[in-house]
Amino acid sequence: MDPKKVQGTANEAMGNVKQGVGKAVGSDKMQAEGFARQGKGAVGAAKDAVDKLADAGHSRRAVATTLSKNSAESVANRLAYELLREGRYSSSTGPVEVPSLIAGAIAEGAVAAAADVAAFGGIEVQSVGFEEGCDEPAVHIYLTRGSVRLINSLPEEMDGVRVRVHKMGAITVRPDASGISTSHGNLYERNHRICCGSSCSPTSENCSGTVGALVKKRSGSQIYLLSNNHVFAGCNHVPRGQPILAPSSNDGRAGLRAPGEIGQHADIHELRSGNPNFVNPCEADLALATATQLDIISSWQGDTKNGYDTPSGFVKPSTGMKVKKFGRTTGITSGLVEARVSTPMPVTYTAKHFKGTVWFKDVWSVATAASSPFALPGDSGSLVVTEDAQQAVGVLFAANRTGEYGWIIPMPCVAASFGGLALVSQYGV
Repeated sequence: MDPKKVQGTANEAMGNVKQGVGKAVGSDKMQAEGFARQGKGAVGAAKDAVDKLADAGHSRRAVATTLSKNSAESVANRLAYELLREGRYSSSTGPVEVPSLIAGAIAEGAVAAAADVAAFGGIEVQSVGFEEGCDEPAVHIYLTRGSVRLINSLPEEMDGVRVRVHKMGAITVRPDASGISTSHGNLYERNHRICCGSSCSPTSENCSGTVGALVKKRSGSQIYLLSNNHVFAGCNHVPRGQPILAPSSNDGRAGLRAPGEIGQHADIHELRSGNPNFVNPCEADLALATATQLDIISSWQGDTKNGYDTPSGFVKPSTGMKVKKFGRTTGITSGLVEARVSTPMPVTYTAKHFKGTVWFKDVWSVATAASSPFALPGDSGSLVVTEDAQQAVGVLFAANRTGEYGWIIPMPCVAASFGGLALVSQYGV
């Protein structure tokens, strides 16, 4: 029998034993070690399956491609688990144990061996993601800290999966930071109506964000405005019924329509702060406002020259997808969808009544497609669409300090929020 298969069987058996003992004595650490050991056994089984499929006449390249799609996620999950456990994440005050990452990786048929995180000493991690929807997907590690020399020394491949490292700085959300980016936020008008992509804010807050889209709930005909929680709700704290202005009071200036009510704050997707061991990571930063001035709003996105109507349909993000958006600060910009982050990712929020680290999962990174930023403070809430504007892809909720990277909530999550949402198109255009 192949010695590697013997070792794989032994690892899997030992993993099962460790899990059992861990459960018996209430040791999460021992259970996690059992998962890891069992994972090594799963690797041997998966590689054995490749040989059998190839022997049965299947193309080794086709089999390898299929397994690669699975292994990119598995490597990312394993690496995130180890880096969290080592306290290497930017907002970690110490080790964060997430044993379910190992269980999930094995349940999905992991083919990646346990990550050797020793090579990643001296770095500070923002998140770990993986490519999805492309051939030969890679793993992406986003760093807040790390020297050029150290980054260049990091492994370029793990278990046959390419590893790409990006130093991007920390992700911090400050609703009042939009004024630092520009004091002349965009207000788009078409046919004397305020368009999506425009500046907005609640009357109670010293901030500016972006009106993302008009939406309806599945159960009714009322039109709502869609943006982020930190834009409409000041991170959970703006009272229901508070007027939403467009443009924001901070962006009012000569020659521009005066700030006026377009809606009233109605509902939120709650932001939760706390260690992901105890607090479930969030999947969205979203809020709704009831549209109160239906005769002055439009589903049109942006200006008349380069703008487009809000698409009624949506598509799941995939790596390499070309996208664009209109926003309060940077206007129309283009980007490339890069990676899905399914594991916990910390984002620091600082608002008038809310300060803390919110951990997210199942969000996507978008890299700028130009030398200019994809998004900056004030663009939060923007609707990200495909290059041809025929499908919505997600809602922007954060960006790194220099704007090369934006982070979006994927549309399947947005559409499932608040009991189910549908994008409104052909309204007031």
